[in-house]
Amino acid sequence: MRKALTITLVAALALFAGSAAYANFCARDVVPASTLLVPYAVQDMSGQSTADGTGYTTILTVTNVSRDAQVIHITVWNAISEACLDFNEVLTGYDVWQIFFRDMINGDFAAFDTSLSSTASPNTGNRSPFEWGPDGRTAYPGNLHSLNTPDTTNGLPATDCYMPYGNGLNLSSNVDCLRAPLFTRDHAGCGNLKVRADYDDDWLNNIGANKNLVDPIWYYVTVDVVNQCNFEFPSSDHYFEANYKTANVLIGDIVYLSKAANFSEAISAVHLESDIDGGQGFGDGVNFYQEIESLGTSPVEPLATALAFNYYDLPALNITSNVLLWKNFASFQSDDTVDDCGYYMYYNWDMDEHTNSRSGSCRVSPCNPNDIDPNEFPFETQSVPLTRKNFDLVAGAGWMLIIFPPSYPNPYSDPTPNDVNSGNERYYMAWAGVKLVYGAYSAAIEAATLANAHCYPNQILPQLGVGFDYDPPTE
Repeated sequence: MRKALTITLVAALALFAGSAAYANFCARDVVPASTLLVPYAVQDMSGQSTADGTGYTTILTVTNVSRDAQVIHITVWNAISEACLDFNEVLTGYDVWQIFFRDMINGDFAAFDTSLSSTASPNTGNRSPFEWGPDGRTAYPGNLHSLNTPDTTNGLPATDCYMPYGNGLNLSSNVDCLRAPLFTRDHAGCGNLKVRADYDDDWLNNIGANKNLVDPIWYYVTVDVVNQCNFEFPSSDHYFEANYKTANVLIGDIVYLSKAANFSEAISAVHLESDIDGGQGFGDGVNFYQEIESLGTSPVEPLATALAFNYYDLPALNITSNVLLWKNFASFQSDDTVDDCGYYMYYNWDMDEHTNSRSGSCRVSPCNPNDIDPNEFPFETQSVPLTRKNFDLVAGAGWMLIIFPPSYPNPYSDPTPNDVNSGNERYYMAWAGVKLVYGAYSAAIEAATLANAHCYPNQILPQLGVGFDYDPPTE
């Protein structure tokens, strides 16, 4: 492993001027956003098409922090970024909307519908804001800065909303689409380099051979602010031109809940801001939807190119961890085997700064000239146990650094298809979190961003964690 790393922990400073709070485009901060990402959603199943009522499920809560009513467009993607279903919801000003994805799997859309009717909740009841509301204005009559009653949903364009949806919508086809890529995978290696034999029992070999019975199923979800109800996927040619609204007004959080296991974890949704010029003032102008939209013109900020987190693999003490990792490219061969040709590098250290290294030409580090470590993140979203079956860990506890090609050291021969040296660059970006289990207790935490080379091109090894050159806000 490379050891010449300069890593500085950088804390983002929230800047306030009066009552106004300013966020930074390209920062990993939890601020009002125009797109929310649920990077990993999981659902235990009971049979082929029914969600397990007591197993793991995922809950998303979305809040509209603006006075204005908003339309949100929810897209559910399987683990290789095939859009499986989409639908719209309408939020009043200051509205909160929640979905149990278990209800979605079971087709119980009525459980999370919002009404457009002016005589139904949430448009009824006492909706007057309190004195000196969230944006510093007051509801006191005659005040120059009076805060009006929040917009109702019936004031929004109702075309193609089709709410309420009812129940039993596309149940089997939705589940089939989500489950389609989830089955046991073998490693293809990289050319004449084979995967190390001691990784022949990794997590990818234990998913399940029967596609119809894989349990649990996992996928990811995006929530966009749009200017009208629509049934277009973000991969459609005119989705951003015709529908997307540059309005940073959403916040969200995610809960992973299992009644049967008596576990719950919570984490913030990934808040992705939009910028009117698409962030063109930053780096190469790459955006979050770069891979899936046809023109690559969305204004949504990109994600990280290097991430760091702590891990625990102490089964004797009943302390374990999983890394939840979302990235924007899948890495499979045409025969559905895993392509192991260096889609990321990883490093790890124990609690006493010890590390291990395998010498030679490095595809997925650590490695040697005769064999390579496996690609354990071939899907676009996955939860991988942080164990010695999956990674070359130096000890049972420590920290790990994962680096994607935009932050590879220069010059470096990147063996990934369409790599940075070929003139047809893949704009890799990623998000990671860690699930920690301490016996009967569990928790979740987001990984630290150590680089975003799309916004700050100098953030490549060894210059990680430095050079976050944010411009201060101006009045």
